[in-house]
Amino acid sequence: MTKNSYLIPFFLIMAAVVIQFCAGNFPFHFFEFPLNVILGAIWVYSIYVLVHDNNSESNISKVIVSPKTTAFSLFLFICGTLVIGLFPQMSAVDAENESGLLGRLGFYNFMSSWIFVSILFILLSHLAAITIRGFKSRKKKRWRFLLNHAGVWIALFGGFMGSSDIVTARIPVFFESENNEAQTMEGQHFYLDYNMQLIDFHVEHYQNGMPKSYVAEVKISDRENGKSSQVSLEVNHPYEYNLGEDIYLVSYDTRSDKPQYCILQIVRQPWKYVQLIGIIMTIAGAIGMFIGGPQKKTSKE
Repeated sequence: MTKNSYLIPFFLIMAAVVIQFCAGNFPFHFFEFPLNVILGAIWVYSIYVLVHDNNSESNISKVIVSPKTTAFSLFLFICGTLVIGLFPQMSAVDAENESGLLGRLGFYNFMSSWIFVSILFILLSHLAAITIRGFKSRKKKRWRFLLNHAGVWIALFGGFMGSSDIVTARIPVFFESENNEAQTMEGQHFYLDYNMQLIDFHVEHYQNGMPKSYVAEVKISDRENGKSSQVSLEVNHPYEYNLGEDIYLVSYDTRSDKPQYCILQIVRQPWKYVQLIGIIMTIAGAIGMFIGGPQKKTSKE
């Protein structure tokens, strides 16, 4: 295996930089379900074949499980998270209006950039490879390794593949009438399969007049079966309408003495429970390592 094989991830990042500069952010909408599931299955199977092909002397199969790839992928991921933390992250529409080199490289909506997508692709490919290879080991206490690595991989994989299916939209809800027309953060209008109407609204203020807390009583009516329910919505306390669909209270009418409407945010994230499973597995693996202690090497090993 030549040393130049380790330049493969580097060239992938450079290609992503060029594509980002020329074409803009990654087109997640193109990879919506079921295409993301199909491509994800092909991706994982390809890594499985590379790892389990004992007769292969492929440079790629050796690079993908190399410790150098571990260091490089983690370094890239840390750099990516620093960009997200240091630069203000905007909506896709606002980020497109940012000029300059950093704007062209997607720094203001970095999680949707080709650069960050390529970083996650390298990291996830590496995690998948070493996790698959870990199943071949017969060492005791290997389950802790598998829980940790598989858990991190599943959590990141769920977020990565599920990005195409996430929908974030906002909708005004009024006292006078029901409404089901929402608008996505990209400015697209669509209709919910349920109507919402504001029933009551309570606001508590500080002495300086600033809002302290507010609660909205909202009636939700299913348009298919006609059933309705009334829910209380508070800031940072979402209501789960369906599996993977949450409703948040984000704002209200501040121009009137008595608010005439409130703004709700609809977040559809079908893959969030896949991410939750990965997080639980990672925590279980960490607890197992804490309880079991470090693995002792035997003379045979």
